Amino acid sequence: MTTAVDRRAPKPVALALVHGTVITMDPDRRVLEDAAVIVDRDRIVAVGDSAELLAAYAPAETIDCTGQVVLPGLVDAHGHGGHALMKTIGVDTLSFWMRLVTRVYFEHTSAAYWSADAALAAMERARFGVTTGISVLGSQPRSDEPELGAGYAAAYERSGLRVGVGVGPAGLPWPREVGTWREDGQRRRRVGLDEMMAGAEATVREWHGAADGRIRVYVTPYTMVPSLNPSGPLPPDQALTLEKVDLEQSERVRDLARRAGTRIHTDAFGGMVALAHARDPHALLGPDVHFQHGFGLTPDEVRILAETGTSVTHGPGVVVGALRGRCPVPELIDAGVTTAITSDGCAPMSSYDLFTAMRQAQTLTQLQLRDVYLLPPGKLLEMVTIDAARAIGWDDEIGSLEVGKAADVIVVDTRQAHLQPLHMPVQALVYKAAGQDVVTTVVGGDVVMRDRVLTRIDPDEVLDDAVAEARRAVERAGLAPFVTAPQWGSSRQRFDRPVVLPGELPGEED
Repeated sequence: MTTAVDRRAPKPVALALVHGTVITMDPDRRVLEDAAVIVDRDRIVAVGDSAELLAAYAPAETIDCTGQVVLPGLVDAHGHGGHALMKTIGVDTLSFWMRLVTRVYFEHTSAAYWSADAALAAMERARFGVTTGISVLGSQPRSDEPELGAGYAAAYERSGLRVGVGVGPAGLPWPREVGTWREDGQRRRRVGLDEMMAGAEATVREWHGAADGRIRVYVTPYTMVPSLNPSGPLPPDQALTLEKVDLEQSERVRDLARRAGTRIHTDAFGGMVALAHARDPHALLGPDVHFQHGFGLTPDEVRILAETGTSVTHGPGVVVGALRGRCPVPELIDAGVTTAITSDGCAPMSSYDLFTAMRQAQTLTQLQLRDVYLLPPGKLLEMVTIDAARAIGWDDEIGSLEVGKAADVIVVDTRQAHLQPLHMPVQALVYKAAGQDVVTTVVGGDVVMRDRVLTRIDPDEVLDDAVAEARRAVERAGLAPFVTAPQWGSSRQRFDRPVVLPGELPGEED
């Protein structure tokens, strides 16, 4: 309740978002009508009735949210750097796509590429209301050249968004040949685990906690167990063993995360969790770990994840992965495992629109289990806000609108035909909204988008730079054959010739 003193002497604050329907995502999951969020500096100082709070506070800026919905900034707990400049390239050859982009990232990019990619990704995320995102540096994380991660992080710093940059050892083989482009041409060298871990540590030291805490660096090995299949679950009858490289990777990743005071992120599939838990003393499991995918996890592995406090992030748009096994999302939730929905990046055919991802997750799970009551709208919204924040270890700051938390707030314009009448705000957002319906994005009290206009970056400059860098990468990598015309009049994609990347022998496997 506002005191008489408050009413006589309103307290100056920086920002007030008023007269909106506020979905707090706080522990009581309050949904407030004609409510306000009051922000001072980078913090939320009050959430409640608009009339009472406007009497108690004198904001320097007021955003009228009448007819709109106010909620926490969305959190994308897993995406990929590099993808923003590779949209649709190779989309007609999905089984080949990972090989294609991995070669681009490891042989044909420069620091300028990663900077342009980050700026474009940040622009897309800001416009979709994603205020925090994890970006693994490449399809497989690239960490051998710290300047690449630095270029990526610096672009996000300029955007005003929060980002977790994922760097760490790539998948086998170690060592591997890599190339980095500079003004005088390509520099090539062979790098192994030592170089990759040293580069990851350099990025952590320089950027973890930078930009007033908006940038974090996660130690991100490509997979939990590198010697095993990196793209799907193991056959249930396959004998499970750990190699020396598996034990060395987990030991060194654990050591760096401990010394640097940061968290761990990786990919894992069915079979990996049980094996690592049983046979690896430094297993990449625990409350400081979240991993992506989880296709093919067994009931025993769900139990292990619950017992260890490991979080799982689910990318429902990964069509190839979903064909290889099911991520047991309802079972994970029911077991108490923190589970988030992610974009998994914005290429080749996905986007950073988490509203779309929520619907994909629901549809996929309901079809897989033939149960239309799975993943109700409230749970889905939790999975891209407070649950996602908890999965990445940032829930003390973001994921809900609560006093004392960072002021990461978005406004969705529901005064539109596809969102009216607004009978049930949560259901309307989950079932009907899209990223383009976000009109205001606030990060740490800074309005980075107002009325769909970005305030920290020049969209034309970002787009021009992105197009130029993407063209350079396509030319360097010889990707012209993968810029294909649409195929008409057929129910199935056809190929007139073998799909071969320049420099690769036909039939070469992943």
